[in-house]
Parts: sequence; C-alpha cells; structure tokens
Amino acid sequence: MSTEEPPGTRTPTLPEGGAGRAREPIPHDVWAISITSLFSDWGYEMVLPVLPFFLAFSLAASPFLVGLVDGAAQFGQSMMSTVSGDRWAHGRDRKTRAAIGYLLTGAAHGLIALTTAWPQVLVLRVSAWLGRGTRQPIKRAILANASPTQRQGRTFGLEQAMDSAGAVIGTVVAIVILASFAYGPDANPTPAFRIIFLVSIVPSAIAVLLILFFVRDRDRAPVEPARSTTGAAPARLPPSFRWFLVAEAVFGLGYFSILLALLRVGENLLPSSGGSIAAITIAALLLYLLYNILYTIVAYPAGHLSDRSPGLWLVALSFVLFALVDLFLVIGGGLVIGILAFVVAGVQVGIQGVAESAWVARNVSPSLAGRAFGRLGTVQGITILLGSLLVGGLWTYFTPALAFAASGVLCIIGAALLGPAASSARSLTAQGPQGS
Repeated sequence: MSTEEPPGTRTPTLPEGGAGRAREPIPHDVWAISITSLFSDWGYEMVLPVLPFFLAFSLAASPFLVGLVDGAAQFGQSMMSTVSGDRWAHGRDRKTRAAIGYLLTGAAHGLIALTTAWPQVLVLRVSAWLGRGTRQPIKRAILANASPTQRQGRTFGLEQAMDSAGAVIGTVVAIVILASFAYGPDANPTPAFRIIFLVSIVPSAIAVLLILFFVRDRDRAPVEPARSTTGAAPARLPPSFRWFLVAEAVFGLGYFSILLALLRVGENLLPSSGGSIAAITIAALLLYLLYNILYTIVAYPAGHLSDRSPGLWLVALSFVLFALVDLFLVIGGGLVIGILAFVVAGVQVGIQGVAESAWVARNVSPSLAGRAFGRLGTVQGITILLGSLLVGGLWTYFTPALAFAASGVLCIIGAALLGPAASSARSLTAQGPQGS
C-alpha cells in the first residue's frame, strides 16, 4: 500500500528557527570551542587573581606598578584584537593562528613562576594578553561560522557559560593550592604562588590541543567587496557615537584593573588576618569568585533589559555603579565592605559590556559597525592603561582614598557626558541606524 500523502494533506514542515530547529543538536565546533574556552579560562584565571599579591608581597611592587602591569596587558590585548579581527579572523590558517594565541597565553603565564622582578612579569603579562588578543576575534568568527544565524544567541551563550565555568574552576584550584602549600600565619606564600603559575600551564596546554585537533573550522565568511573607486567620501560615524566615545574616554580614565581592587581589599584585611599573606590572598580569591559568578548571572538579563529599553541609561547606570565600587574602596574597612565592593563590581561589569555593545549595534549602521566597535575597543584599551596608572600612581604617591575618590569623580562625569550622546541618538531615531 502506498504511503504517499494525497495532495493538500502533507503535514507542514516547521520553518527555520521554529521548534524543530530548537531540537537540533549543538554543532560539533560550538562544543569544541566552548570546551576550549573552559580550559583556557581555567588556566589564566588561576593566575590573574593571585598576580597582584605576587607582585606586591613577593616582588615588592607598588600599586602603581601593579596597575602598569595589568593596564599594559589590557592595552596590548585591545590593539592586537583590532589587528586580528581585521586580518586573521578569516582564512584557511586561522585555526593555527588561534592555537598560537592560546599557546602564548598559557606559556607566558606559566613562565611568571620563574620571575624575580616586576619588569619580567610585565613582559610576560603583556605577551600573554597579546596572545589573547590574537585568538579572541578568531574564536568568535569560528563560532559564528559554526552555527546558523538563528542560533547565534545560544551559541555564544554556551561559550560564555563554559568560559565562566573555567574561571570558577581556575579560581577554586588556586585557592586549594594556596590552602595546601601556604598555611599558617608565618607561612611564605611565594612558593605556592609559583606552583599556581606552573600548574596553570596544564589546562592551557589542553586548550591548545583542543583547538588544533578537535575544532574542524569551516570558514563560511563571504569575501568582502572591493573598496569603492567612485571617489565618494567614506561614511562617517554618527555624532551620537562620537559623543559616546567622549563619555567612554572620561569614564575610562577613572576605570582601573580589577587587580587593584583585589589588592586594596587584601591590604584592608591584613591586620585582621594576623599578617598572613596567604590568608588575605585566599579571602581575595573568594571575592573574585563571587565577582565572576555575579557577572555570569547578570549579563544575560542585562542584555534582555537593554533590548526592551534601548537608551543609554543602562550604560550610565554601569558607570555610576563603578563609582559606588570606588566609594566602598575609599571607605576601606573589613570583609563586609570588601564583599559589598565585589558584589557591586560583578553586577557592574555584567551590565556594562552588554549595554555598550547593544547600544552601538542599534545606533550605528551595519556597514560601520566593525569600525565603531574597533574604535570603542581602542579607546577602552588606551584608557584602562591610563586609568590604572592614574589610580595606582595616586595610591602609591599620595593615599588610596584619594586614588579611588578621583576614579569615582571621573566615572560620574563620564555618566553625565552620555547625555549629549543620548540626545543626538534620539534626534536621529526616525532615520534608523546612522552613518553621517
């Protein structure tokens, strides 16, 4: 008996993006990249929260130098991300370039175990983040190519979840090593710090192997059209975006590395810890763990809220929240103030990046989006270096209270300067995303 359905009675198929699409398995490369991110973050998140204490207490570096080391690394990553995104994110060899980036990050952080002076740490820390800047745009491009357009949100959501899981695991492993090898009020934590740096090489090496041998990578990016030869003037970014960059620059001068906040809380806890550097480092690591968990929890709801309320108020809120972090750091005090500072910091960072990206995507035409995000990244990279130097310098040569108070004032001014950007964007709303 024929099983062919009569004309007009065939069960309709679900359109792409419907329930049938939702039940499709996650593509192989999405899983492979996501697991790679887990191991990579596991490696470097063992290093980062320990680094300010290694610099300050093992190598006698001042807060100014701690800010210099991490600010320079962030600047290097920002500049390299721009180059990598423009030149290396597509093409047959991009997986190899990403593997080199993962290798450089893991190897440089591991070699910090052998350092005896802060300039050596500076060179290795910048090298590590140059590697991160190389691989980040390539990783995102591979993820975008691996998943259908209607699944992009879930794709990047899975990768972010695995990334955050790696950060949590790395921090916990660092805490376990410190608790095992640096116990007692008189214990010297420096050997434990060096063990942490060396052990971080293991998950980093696994990340390199995963990107090389488990990611298939099919680059489906279209070839960019040739540049116009008609002589027409290139499109310009809209005035609202230029005002937005001014506000970001002022805020950025008040923004500083989270490592300085960890060091500040650690110093505040030193008297109550009986002078145990290991104890205050473990306490700071627990706060850093809380910070990462809150960041993960807040990011997705912040994006949803940004979609529903598309103005700049969420960006302004994130600037004000960072000023509140500054206030807690000015107050100083014990563990409770430290917890409050890192709770607010976790919420702040979860809001800021999502709200900024969403606003730029809505208010700049698609043809200019790459340029806009590149300029935003450049401004942020430069100003986090200058901001970390400013706060670290005021802390070292004057007082920490003055340093964080100055940061808070700049954050509030930056929030106020978002007003002209919002007004300009509203005046152009009827025209859609702009390029003037």
